[in-house]
Amino acid sequence: MTFLEAMQNRFACKLYSDKKIAEEDLLTILEYGRLSPTSFGLELWSFHVVEKPSLRKSLYTACFGQESVLTAPLSIVTLSRAQAYLDPDGPLVKERGSRFPGSLSDFVEDYRPYYDFLREQGRLEGWSRSQGYLAVANMMTGAADLGIQSCAIEGFDEDLVLAILGLDREDWTVSMVIPFGYPGEPVRPKIRASLASLVVRH
Repeated sequence: MTFLEAMQNRFACKLYSDKKIAEEDLLTILEYGRLSPTSFGLELWSFHVVEKPSLRKSLYTACFGQESVLTAPLSIVTLSRAQAYLDPDGPLVKERGSRFPGSLSDFVEDYRPYYDFLREQGRLEGWSRSQGYLAVANMMTGAADLGIQSCAIEGFDEDLVLAILGLDREDWTVSMVIPFGYPGEPVRPKIRASLASLVVRH
């Protein structure tokens, strides 16, 4: 399957069969997330795989009863680091920055003006959260290439999701909840506006 075919075949699956996802395929999907683009190479994300039936049921409640969360064999909750971790003088930025060629001080001073801009604009949390969206898109498309469907969910009680995972809001925000599995419903045709209606060339 080509990348374009995977994009064309992917759809927002709401009902899943009881077929389990093989461990090898799950690790491949997670690897697509790990290798996704990430601003400044900071990798502000974490991927929590929810498989236990009791936790899936709790997550279903936290997602306001969305059927896909309950019927899928697993969901991947994509988390992003809270604002406190984005500080250019903080340990996370220094740990990530030290991996790259050149000096750490050069990395930090390159990052600092962007951090200051986002902080002044009140956009730090949105920036961190949006990093998770990049990983989610790649995991969903990559899963479709394996014949595995998914559904991107942004409707959830964030405090409840974090509590289910045993996490603190001071450390993490929830980017998205994504059920993955084999479809238990017919594949629906993709409905999209024409390319010509979306593209403006300058």
